[in-house]
Formats: sequence, structure tokens, C-alpha cells
Amino acid sequence: MHLRLLHRLDDAERTLREALATSPEDPDLLAELAWVLYLAERPAEGLPAAEAAIALAPGQAHFHQYRAALLSDLKRHHDAVQAAFTARSLRPDDPKIARTCARVLVRAGRKHEAYEAARQAVALEPESAFSHLLVADAADELRDRVTARRAYEEALRLDPQNAMARHDLAVLDINTGHLARGLRGLVEAGELDPTMPIVLRTVTHVVWKLSWRLRMLFIPATIACVVASGAQPDEPTWSARTAAGFSLLAIGLLAWWTVRGLPAGVRPAVLAALRADGPLRVTYLGIAACLLLFLAVAVTGFGLFAGLVWLVLGLLGVLALVVGAVRRLRAR
Repeated sequence: MHLRLLHRLDDAERTLREALATSPEDPDLLAELAWVLYLAERPAEGLPAAEAAIALAPGQAHFHQYRAALLSDLKRHHDAVQAAFTARSLRPDDPKIARTCARVLVRAGRKHEAYEAARQAVALEPESAFSHLLVADAADELRDRVTARRAYEEALRLDPQNAMARHDLAVLDINTGHLARGLRGLVEAGELDPTMPIVLRTVTHVVWKLSWRLRMLFIPATIACVVASGAQPDEPTWSARTAAGFSLLAIGLLAWWTVRGLPAGVRPAVLAALRADGPLRVTYLGIAACLLLFLAVAVTGFGLFAGLVWLVLGLLGVLALVVGAVRRLRAR
């Protein structure tokens, strides 16, 4: 147990297996092995240990709790919910079991029940940051953003070093349109726990979202340049120069308005996201190419360059759709 608390999971597993070699039917050892394997993200191996422990001692509530968590990781949501309910019926006043119920119900898509289970966990242990975090997550699933924000802030008041609460509040900020505040929160979450990979994934998601915003700005600008160039885009015109100049100015101002409040610490996170995601790098190179094409129209007056922007935007759109489809398939 001490090794598990130190997150030395390999050593904890080895110690448990040595103990089980001499006491193979000790339910406490089996249950502890199940929990260690759950923490090691090996639910398929942990589930048999939990079920063996339950067979030996069916009245132990936390054995059913471990089984519920393992089944949830295996996406056997119906069985996970039933196991969580069994644990709760055996020990209804245990806040840890109430929290497991809430997590299992959220993953099973039973949002209202998850919210009530999380509130029960807070009632049982009001000073637990984790319980408030579960309330926040469940409320966010129900689109109750006011309750979610209040619960995230309470979790951080109780545990200012809780990186997951800081991350989730940042995501809430981003989803409610507070981009700068959200990115600042992501940076703070990364500083609290540099090993948390979800921070980089979320930053990458935000940078993708920004790329969509920038591309949307190019559409009216491109239309304005093409219309201004008239029927002969291969001949220079002052109207095309003027349209391109105003387009560049408008794009620059809107881009500045979007990123004006970003903290300095965001830059390394954005660069890390670009290094880690090849299609994202290509997307921003394409955006840079579009800006150069607008600049070419502004300098030369040839509307033909604006027409090439359509080609670049089309290719970037296809790339984004392909990447999205591939990543959705991988997530299944």
C-alpha cells in the first residue's frame, strides 16, 4: 500500500504477487492487486483479481468499488454501474464510494444520476476537493456552466495545487468564449503538473480552433479581392490592391483582438503543440501562405493571387476533415 501511494506501481505489483504466492486466497491482497492494476491502466488484468476477491468476501464494499472502476475503464458501463450501486448499498455513507459512483455514472452517460451522486459525495465529505471536482464535471456535462464554475473554484480553494481542477476550469473558460483566460489556466495546470498529457492535448485542440477562426476570416476577404479584381484577375487593378490592403488590415486587427490577452507563458505551450502535431503545422503554414497571397495582391494588384487562396483554403479544409475522421476512429 505504501508503494502504491508513492506511485511505485511496478514494485507494488511485484510485492503483491510475492505475497499471493504464499496466500493465493487472501481477498485483501487480491483486491489491492486489482487496485494497483487499475492505477497502472491495466483493467483487463485487474478485473479477474477484483472478482476473485469478491468471490471470497462478497460483503466488502470497496471490493465492488474496485470492480466498478475496472469495468468502467473496460467500457462495460452497465456492469460498472451495477457494481457501483452494490458498493453503495453496502456502505452508503462512504464518500469514496459515492465518488466512484459519480465517475462511473458520468462515463455511462447517466448525467443526472452522476450529478446527484457527486452532490452526495460533497455532502459526505464537504472538504474534499475531488468531490467538488466531480460536481463540476457532472454539472458541465449537464451544461450548467454556473454551477460547474462555482464547483471548480471551490475545488481549487480547497486544493490550490489540483492540476486537473485548474485544467478543467480552463476548458470551461475556453468553451464559454474566454480564450485568453482559458489558455492562461492551461499554462498554470501544466506548471502544477508537467507530466499531465491532457494539457498538451487541450492546447493543441485550442490551436486547431484558432486555425478555424483565422480561415473563416479569409473567406470574406477573398471574396472582396476577387470581386474587386473584376472580370480580368490577371491584370493589375487599384481596386484589388485596395481590397487586399483593407483585408490584411481587418485580418490583422481581428487576429490581434483574439490573442491580445494571451499570457507570455502560452507561447512555449503553443510551440510544443505545433511540434507534436504535424497536420497542425501544415495548417498554419497554409495560413501563412494565404497571408502572403493577400500581400501579393496588395503589392501587385493581380486578383489572380486571391483566387489561389481558395485553393489553399480548400486543401486545408480537406486536411482538417481527414485528420478529424482519423482521430475519431482511433478514439473508438
